[in-house]
Amino acid sequence: MRAVVTSSRAMDMDRAAALYERAMFTNDPEALEQADRELDAAEADMSLARGRVMHVRYLWTRKEDPRELELFTRAVELYRSLGDLRGEAEALFWVGTAHQVVYGDRETSLPYFERSYELATRTNDKLTLSYAARHLGFIEQAAGRIDAARARFEESVR
Repeated sequence: MRAVVTSSRAMDMDRAAALYERAMFTNDPEALEQADRELDAAEADMSLARGRVMHVRYLWTRKEDPRELELFTRAVELYRSLGDLRGEAEALFWVGTAHQVVYGDRETSLPYFERSYELATRTNDKLTLSYAARHLGFIEQAAGRIDAARARFEESVR
């Protein structure tokens, strides 16, 4: 489902190539800035996608790959620089997931899930909101706050 959303950037490389030509042959500095934004958007999407693939590989093998967290962190940086709050929310969720699931560090994951939840709410990204609520529920459950956990899990399902 998400692939449909992010695949809209598949044309970024073509647009970046056209902008390169515009800059090269018309001396248009704005074209270079636009090309950088197009390439940053494509890199953010690629970093997020590759990190998710690595996460599945981790789930299958239980072998950590430090590049997973690096890729998710890079995606956060790029989406933030682009002002893409929806993308930033999703990438923050995955940073939190790497800390929580791969490294077993609920404390470090918490602010990533909270910020992801906040941005997903602001951008009406129901899928990321559901994921963030669920993982916040896991943190509540681990802390023994069963009612709060249940509320988060119910929210996730809604």
